[in-house]
Order: sequence, then C-alpha cells, then structure tokens
Amino acid sequence: MTSLVNFDITTVWGRCAWKNTKSLVSRTHMVSFTCRTVLGVAALSLPCSVGAQRPPRSNAAAAETTRWFQSTEQALMDSIGAGDKSPWQRVMDPSCIVTTEEGELLNKHQFLDELRPLPKGLTGRIAVNDLNVQTYPSFAVVRYRADEREAVFGQTLKTSYRVTNTYRRDGSEWKMVASQQAVVTRDPPEQPVSKANWPALAGKYRLLPDGWTFTVQLRNGDLYGGRDPGNLRRLVPLAPDAFVASGTLGEWIFVVEGGRATRIVNIRKFEPLIWTRVED
Repeated sequence: MTSLVNFDITTVWGRCAWKNTKSLVSRTHMVSFTCRTVLGVAALSLPCSVGAQRPPRSNAAAAETTRWFQSTEQALMDSIGAGDKSPWQRVMDPSCIVTTEEGELLNKHQFLDELRPLPKGLTGRIAVNDLNVQTYPSFAVVRYRADEREAVFGQTLKTSYRVTNTYRRDGSEWKMVASQQAVVTRDPPEQPVSKANWPALAGKYRLLPDGWTFTVQLRNGDLYGGRDPGNLRRLVPLAPDAFVASGTLGEWIFVVEGGRATRIVNIRKFEPLIWTRVED
C-alpha cells in the first residue's frame, strides 16, 4: 500500500518481517515496507484497543458509526508496529480475505501468521485519513486513505494507500470479511544524477514495425518525452539512463550502445515494452 506494507509488517501488507524489510526495500518504485504490512493489516483490521467497544446500529453512515470505524481503523494501524494480533483476531471474520497491494490473497490464518513486530532499525506510523462509511442493513463498506511515514535505518519513506474494507453485521458487532489495499501513485523524488550523456538519449523511438512513436527532447537541461510532440512530459531521473514520465506509472530505461541510445525498455505494470530508435 514502493511501507508498512510488508506484513511483519509484511504480513499485513507486503510482508514485513523480513518480508517486511524486503517489502520495504525490495520495490524500487514503491518501497514502503512498513506501509504494506501495516496497510495490509490495517486495511483489514480493527484497532487493538477497540475490542470491548460495540459498533452502533444504523442504516446510514451516521456520525456515531463513522467515529467508531475511524477509531477502530486507526487503533488497528497503531498496533501494527508491535505485531499485536489480538485486534485483528477479534474483528476479522473467519472467512475474511485480504488482497494486498501486490495482488496476493491472504486468508485470516495466513494474514495473522505473518503479522510480526517491526524489526530493529525500522519505525513507522500510519494515519487514517478521509474515512468514509457506507452502511446497509447487513453490511458496511469503509474506505480511507492510509498515510504512512516510515524510517528505515535513518532514511524516511512516505507512502499513501487507498484502503477498502467490507464488514458484515454480526449482532451488535462488525466483522471484517474483505480488505483491499492499493498504493496511491505519485512521482518519485528526483535523484541527483549525471546529465552528461543525456544528449545521446534524445531522438525518436517506435514500437516496431509500425506502431506509435515516442519522442524524447532535451530542453534546458531536462529530458521530456511522449507520443505527442506538442505535449511531452518531463522525465524524472532515477539513474542517468532510467526515468519515470511525470504523472504516469512505469519506468523508461534507455539502452545505450555505441555512444547513443538504441532503444528504450518501458516497464509497464511489470512487463517490458520495447521502443526502438528510428531516424527522422
């Protein structure tokens, strides 16, 4: 939720234990180990401290109902760092299924089994914001933005997730039956890299044999690219020859041979798309 995502914190989201650490640090574009975990868990969970409370009965997302879910979800997030399973154990239905940001499906047993305290060197907190509740006679849909701030051996990571949790009414209580998390995308921080070879990256690239053309231009020391030469996006550098197009998903990796780029490997949703340099 590239984070508390890894549920050890990894379990919850990405699998945090060392999955935790792995989650955190494993994805170059979205490294939020704590978040994933946390989020995964969070998305699906209830606050640790909320065990004794009872949700109000209401057909509408009344103020009292919203407050209950707000405190419940936040308490759950707060308990992730310690690896406290009791809040989730109480609120999760035996049939609950969690869909992590990586598309992995975890049942209740798997989810709880992977929940661990954050390993040494990692700290973090997740804030539940913009919570919205839709209530119906027998179920409720809870949506919110989970803003995670994590410290990984002194380096700070900030990631936001969109979480959707579905609860069924069980007498005077709510039981979570499904949870899903998705990372809120944004441009990664620009990295300080050498621009010495950027003139060799400019040019036109095509999806052969007769597909779209991608134009790359060097303007005032920055690279821009896109299919419409009149509306190019700035290429945000991650490395001297690797970029993201501002406002979009995926990486653009230039392959340089013989002093200039011959093709671009565009990673789109974990699959490569090859653009080959063509002459004007």
